Amino acid sequence: MNHRPCKGSGRRKAAAAPPKRDPEVLGFTAAVLRQMDHAASLVVAFLRSIGMMEASDTALPKLPGQFLLELAALLQVREWHAAGVIDWLDPDGLSIDNMIGLAIERLKDDPAAVASDDRGTEAMTDVLRIWNKTCAPDARGHLNADVAIRWDSSVDVDPLIDAFADFLCRHRDAGVAMEAT
Repeated sequence: MNHRPCKGSGRRKAAAAPPKRDPEVLGFTAAVLRQMDHAASLVVAFLRSIGMMEASDTALPKLPGQFLLELAALLQVREWHAAGVIDWLDPDGLSIDNMIGLAIERLKDDPAAVASDDRGTEAMTDVLRIWNKTCAPDARGHLNADVAIRWDSSVDVDPLIDAFADFLCRHRDAGVAMEAT
């Protein structure tokens, strides 16, 4: 008769202590995930606006992942540009809408090539760089806050503060309660 030791019997190895969680790393990771979720929402809204998805649809159409990433990146840049967060300066003089149109044309012309290139990954990496460079440092590094508002001194700040307060009130139940400064 063969005797097999039971699981967990005998000498147990000491479990390695979990690595300490750096709050800044966790905060950055959570922010990146929120940004990606927002980018996905932009893609869904865009596809619905052009009739590729119905309001009740919960699954994206079968499109190459690289195309979806590129589209998400372009839509995010378009949103930031429209909000005045970033400037748009294309070396070829193309608008963001032109760039979206070119991405769609590439998809129509050769879906296999779009699926196999890294254009979407590169575009989304650029978006994360823009976000990190433009949006994150002022708030976290200098002000110890997650949100910072920068305005030109020639602009009346009261309407800006009212709009920001309205935004906070509308979204107060959107996530985890956090301290605001």
